Amino acid sequence: MQNRESGGVTAARGFRAGGVHCGIRKNAGKPDLAMVACSAPCAAAAVYTSNKVKGAPLAVTRENLKDGRAQAVICNSGNANTCTADGPAKARRMCEAAGRALGI
Repeated sequence: MQNRESGGVTAARGFRAGGVHCGIRKNAGKPDLAMVACSAPCAAAAVYTSNKVKGAPLAVTRENLKDGRAQAVICNSGNANTCTADGPAKARRMCEAAGRALGI
């Protein structure tokens, strides 16, 4: 994770961000996972799709933002887990893995 104070998503004190290719997408030349994290829980909000078909990660995000606070945001590309029986479990595992990696 990088700290950049000159602007962008890490301009605010305590924020850091990073992106990698972790194998979600087949093209190894393109990043497929990004994370933005804060040194402490902070106010957080989300805007959700109005589409009738919503991916499991959106339901998990709603659960995690019930109190309006978060310490990290995970963005992945290539795997929405939409309309899959195991989508919610995979989304929760992604959150748990991020929490372990960040020590939160």
